[in-house]
Amino acid sequence: MDGNVTIYSVSDNDQPDRKYQVGLNYLQGDMPRRAETLIRDAAMFGCRSSEVAYYWTLAILSGRSFDHLGPDEFTHLSAASAMAAEFPHDAWRQAFDVVIELINCITEEEEHGAPDLARFSAAFDAYRGLPKVRRDEIHRHLEMILNGWIQDRVEELEAQHVQAKRFSGDRARRVWKFFEPTPTAPRRLPAAPPVLDAGKRFQAVFGSGLAGLGVVWIVSLTASSSLLAVIIVLALAGVWLTTAVMYALPRRSADMGRPPSGWNQPFGTAVSSSVDHWFQVSGPASPMAAQQFAWDSVPVREKLKADLVYLYGGDHSRVGPIRWLIKWHAENAARQFGSGVPLRREDVPIAVLAGNGALLIAGFIVLIGAGSASFPGMLGAGLLIGIGAVMSWNDSLNYLAAALNHPRTVSEADRRWAAEQQEHQRWSGVLADRPSDAEMAAWLDHDKMMIKSLALKHYGLSNRDVIAHLTLTEGAPRCRRARVLYGPLRYSAYVVLLFLLTEGGVRQVTVDLDFFSGAIHDERRTTFRYEMIASARVAEVAVRFEHGHRHVMAREEIQPHVQQALILSRAFRLSLVNGQHIDVLVDSYEQGLIDRAREDITFLTALALDTSGVTGALRILEAVSAEGREWLAHERARRQRRLRDFRASQKIPGAIGPAAMLALPEPSEPLDSAPPPSA
Repeated sequence: MDGNVTIYSVSDNDQPDRKYQVGLNYLQGDMPRRAETLIRDAAMFGCRSSEVAYYWTLAILSGRSFDHLGPDEFTHLSAASAMAAEFPHDAWRQAFDVVIELINCITEEEEHGAPDLARFSAAFDAYRGLPKVRRDEIHRHLEMILNGWIQDRVEELEAQHVQAKRFSGDRARRVWKFFEPTPTAPRRLPAAPPVLDAGKRFQAVFGSGLAGLGVVWIVSLTASSSLLAVIIVLALAGVWLTTAVMYALPRRSADMGRPPSGWNQPFGTAVSSSVDHWFQVSGPASPMAAQQFAWDSVPVREKLKADLVYLYGGDHSRVGPIRWLIKWHAENAARQFGSGVPLRREDVPIAVLAGNGALLIAGFIVLIGAGSASFPGMLGAGLLIGIGAVMSWNDSLNYLAAALNHPRTVSEADRRWAAEQQEHQRWSGVLADRPSDAEMAAWLDHDKMMIKSLALKHYGLSNRDVIAHLTLTEGAPRCRRARVLYGPLRYSAYVVLLFLLTEGGVRQVTVDLDFFSGAIHDERRTTFRYEMIASARVAEVAVRFEHGHRHVMAREEIQPHVQQALILSRAFRLSLVNGQHIDVLVDSYEQGLIDRAREDITFLTALALDTSGVTGALRILEAVSAEGREWLAHERARRQRRLRDFRASQKIPGAIGPAAMLALPEPSEPLDSAPPPSA
């Protein structure tokens, strides 16, 4: 999808402020790893403030639990703390201090087994005193790190706020607009005067001369037998000529200069399918009327298909940007049909039939009148007429038809273009308030928070009972999808998988999420022990849909003779020892979903793993599959160690200036792997 206000493009040569702003966009779009890299790079080269320190800290911690933090992350947290210390206590410094103090409270609770109530209350009051927008950011991005008492209190405070944020920004009315492509402006059908190229012009003139000579020869032969017959023949020929010019030629289709029918075949096929679909959707509800509409609209549909391929086939590979135009023409045709205005003129007007009949009678008279004439003469005249007609008939009639229709064609093209421009302006106005990618990400985050809250209530658990939780998402089958340049795919419907890792084992909940309405339905639950997990991996899989159900097979399970009929994709696969699998499909960027001139497929694949939750889930569940029940003890030890490292990282005295920051470890994703800047 184009035209979104969220900007994710950046280059090595951009100024630090620009990199910071793009990094902030990535953070708001729920892509913290890319945000962390860009904000860190901006800070290292001079973009420094308490605001930068706050968002840098959120980017480092977002989407991670403590066991995901390592020496590099703690060094960067130290640098962010030092940067914040350089500036006075403004609103951004206050928000930064709240983040650090909340995590300090977690370390107290982990070390002593219970929270320091006085410190906890002070930190919670400070959090509650922040503006709602800051609280929402902290809640969203620290959702995996916060745990225990403090997580329960934060979620209790934010429960109503989360519900409100799920439907904020008029979501129900606006969200569908994200999936509508930016409409291409209408293009005027060319109406230049018809022109015959030199070769066809010579052929038409020469052929017409031969045919005319043959007609004169036949008339002279007929006149030698009967002058009256010549007069009648000429009169009948005049009738035919009059009806041809007045009725037949204006009906003749003469799209001179159009490309051949096979030009841009894939786009033409897509246009044809879309036109037929929207005419069917827009047609009458009654089966009989719908059948009649389908028959009457055949010439309208065929002309529309040819026009669209001619106008847009040169620079369009997808129908989406002109879908609005197809729908508008289909609705117009349906309204015209409903009002009784015929879509299809009679196949052959009576006047044309009469003219053709007059020509046949004239020919019959010529044959009778020439009975006494010489046979060689009649044969020679007939050959001249036949050869001349073959050479000039089709091109001459096309040219004459185009010339006669030109004024009407110009007028109709002007009226059509004006009407299409008016509809384009109206439709663009409808889409003017489409949600940004950041809004889509925020709505999805709050949906996931609600799903987790519902699951905890169902199982009778609190956050103190959950050692870790993982949320994975994939697009639901047959849903709509769209994305902004350099951004992840967004879906109109999701399948959300939630894993709650507790003392007693793993509680897994799967729900369907209708993103348009926010409705959560069709909940499926399962529970298994840690020892049941055999492996966790990202693998290439094949997907088959049968009777509305999805079947996922690992590549090694695919039979060679059916591989061509399957859709290959990547998936996170959690395998249990009983042979069952839990699969989460990862976004695939096939043709039409990626701008290969500007985007890097490797970058987008990593982004898909990150935004779907697979990256974080893989790290934790790989450890669980390797350690089994002992994972609980090992996880507590790892968390204690990480918490101590965090507290140590906050005790480094003094500010770390740009020179010291230059010595920081390079991020795991170098900037030169970023996509090139947008045009």
